This record gives sequence, structure tokens and C-alpha cells, in this order.
Amino acid sequence: MTDSYSQNTNLPPPEDEEEISFEEGFRRTVDKLRPHFAALWRARKKFIYFNGAVAVLFLLVLLFLVKNYYTSTVTILPDYGTKETTLSQLSGLASLAGVSVGGGAPTDVYQNLLTSQAVLEPVIFAKYKTIKYPDSVNLIQYFKIKPDKKLPPDLQKRLEFLSAYKTLSKGVLTTNVDRMTKILTVTAKMPEAALSADVVNNAVESLDNYIRTKRKSYASDQLLYIEKRIGQVKDSLRVAEDRLRDFREQNRLVLQSPELMLEQARLSRNVDILSAVYLELSKQYELAKIDVIKDTPIVNVESYAGNPVLKAGPSKLKTLIIIMFLSALFSSLYLGFRENIKKYVGYMKGQREL
Repeated sequence: MTDSYSQNTNLPPPEDEEEISFEEGFRRTVDKLRPHFAALWRARKKFIYFNGAVAVLFLLVLLFLVKNYYTSTVTILPDYGTKETTLSQLSGLASLAGVSVGGGAPTDVYQNLLTSQAVLEPVIFAKYKTIKYPDSVNLIQYFKIKPDKKLPPDLQKRLEFLSAYKTLSKGVLTTNVDRMTKILTVTAKMPEAALSADVVNNAVESLDNYIRTKRKSYASDQLLYIEKRIGQVKDSLRVAEDRLRDFREQNRLVLQSPELMLEQARLSRNVDILSAVYLELSKQYELAKIDVIKDTPIVNVESYAGNPVLKAGPSKLKTLIIIMFLSALFSSLYLGFRENIKKYVGYMKGQREL
């Protein structure tokens, strides 16, 4: 039966029912791998030459082609003031910038605003002093974004801006809000130390300017409306007072005529109403002027970024170790199992049989 099983299935006969010991299994495994280790030992010079060449090649690449990068970080503290008022104001500003925000701390809104085009546009077009260029350049020039000459000039500028914005928001600037403390950290990663600090500082300043400018514009509009309304009510009040004065001068004996008494009551009531409206508007005007300062959200920056002294990455030694480990692993597998690999490759191509 064993012979028929081997002939029909081309498989080795099944083992006896007795279990194989660990030592016996280990011995068989070593016996199977011994030819491959022997093949690797015979090709040890190729192994050494190949991995040595890989080490030299990638060492030169890491030293001369891979650029260092520097990171600068700004920490923004959460607003400890009136949370509901600040959040409602910031949510309105975020919606104007095209950013949808939900509930959370003000720093959550800051995080979304920092990646908006309205905030990053001044950062992109700002001029920076760099080592790479003799003159000050903006980020479009620094990133070497070339316009498409076939497109209209307006569309070229728009596409340049969008490309720089994508690079800045996706690859350069990163933000993180701590879940417990709600502290926001903004980090910029650039090939130059001073440039990384300038970019992250400009981003935070642009955020602060955006919030202050937009909020003050709302307060200014409110003040302008109240001031205009006060002028209108003041004119109406003056006219009503003049009418009441003229009526009293022309009608000295009001008490003797019910009709004159009714007319005087109407004129007096109109003056009282306009006086009350004028006083209320004056009160709201003063409160609105106070709100301009009191309710303006302020980006509470702990400290702006300075020029980083040490590079943040990449770790060239760690990268070289990983590359050499993978190179040694795959080259040893190839040299040790080269005959098997050739056999299976030939079989797949139909040139030989297993």
C-alpha cells in the first residue's frame, strides 16, 4: 500500500504513528538546510563584495544626496476665558475660511484654521531669507514650482498657489492637539533651520492676524450700525421735542380742551419712546466698544520658535543599518537558495521540470 501511495501521489510515505521527537525534527531540519548553508559559504566572497558595494553606495547617497531637515515648534495654550463666547466666535471665523468645525476647545478650531487657505496664503507669499537663494524668496519660489506657460497668467498663479498650499499643509506644517490638556503644537519641517522657524512663526502670526482682523471687522460693522442708528433716532427725537415745544407755546390753555390734552399726550409719548430708544442705543454702543477688546479671541502663544541647532533627521546611521540588514538577508537567501530559485524560475518559464 505504501508503494501504491507513493506512485499515485508522488509524495513520501506517511510517517509512523509514533511522534517525532524535537531532537529528531531539529536534526532533519538542519540536514535539509545544510546544503544551502554550504552554498552560501562557497559564495561568501560574492556575499561580501555585494554587501560591501551596497554599503558604499548607500553611504554616499545618504551623505551627499539625502538632505537633512530641521523642525521648529510653537506651542499654543488653550483659552481659559469664556469658552462659549470664544467658541461661537471662532466657529463663525472658521466657516468663513471654508473650515467646518464641531464642538471642542478653541485650540481644536485653531488646528483646523491653520490648514485653511485664508491663513496660509500670507505664509506662502511672505519673503524668506534662505541659504539656497541669495535674495529673499517666497515659498512658491523656494519649492521650485514652475508655472505652465500654456495657461493664462491668472490660472498660472492660482495653480502655483494651490501647489505651494498643498506642499505646505500636507508635508511641511503639522499640528497636534493634546487630548487631555488641549495644548496645540504647530511644527514646521524644512531643509533649513532658520527657514523652519520663520515658517512656523509666520503661520501662527497669520492665524492670530486672521482672528483679530475678522473679529474686529464684525465689531466695527456693529458699531457702525449702532452709530448710524443713534444719529437717526437723535434727529427724530429732536424733531419730536421741537413739535412738543411748539405745541405747548401755541396752546397755553391745554387743560381746558380734551382734544388738546390728547394731542399733547401723543407728542409727549413719542418723545418718551424716542428718548428710551436713544438711551438704549447709547448703552449698546458703549458695550459694543468694550466687546471689541474683551471678546476678541487671542491666540495664546507660549513662545515663538527659535532657530533649531540640531537637525531633526533623517537618522542616516539607522537608515544604513536597516538597508544593510535587508541587503544581507536577501543576498544570503539568494546565494543559499540560488539553485532552487533558478529551478522554479525555469519551471515558471516552461524551460525545465521540477
